[in-house]
Amino acid sequence: MKKTLFFVVVSLFTFLGIHAQESRYGIRIGANLSSISSDNIPDNLDDSRIGVVVGFLADFRLSGKLRLQPEFQYSGQGNKDKDLRVDYLQVPLMLKYNITNIFNIQLGPQAGIKIWEWEDNQEGITDFNTFDFAGVAGIGVNITDNFFADLRYSIGLSNVFDEDGSPVGLDGNSRNIQLSVGYRL
Repeated sequence: MKKTLFFVVVSLFTFLGIHAQESRYGIRIGANLSSISSDNIPDNLDDSRIGVVVGFLADFRLSGKLRLQPEFQYSGQGNKDKDLRVDYLQVPLMLKYNITNIFNIQLGPQAGIKIWEWEDNQEGITDFNTFDFAGVAGIGVNITDNFFADLRYSIGLSNVFDEDGSPVGLDGNSRNIQLSVGYRL
């Protein structure tokens, strides 16, 4: 499955790079304020986690004000409690509409693959699913032609917990506010 996802991402970047009218590439770095929304998590464990997001992007003009921005990023998410921390490699596919030369709005799906979870889960309560799917919406500001900033909100569309690997049958999805800055070549 990991090889299939990698192939799809590489194919998408290649196809868009060949067919796009105007292509730009860049990097993003920022901070996440994330949590897992669940009725099964006790109140003393539901504090949000501050994590980092860093990644690469491609920016393709589709038409006048419409752009497609596929990304590949690392994101530290979950809750503050160590047993509820999880890190992902994610592929957001953001459709951007430039309201003006400075402001844009963004919307798109995001697929994530778990690359790390807290391994010292002594009570065996949490076990995270390998894949996470989310919807993302945001606003962006072009500071200069190369520098930009984004504010995004993502909401999980899938259960982050592995129901088979958890003895208590946890159910929850991710929530994430992300503030980042970036540079496009």
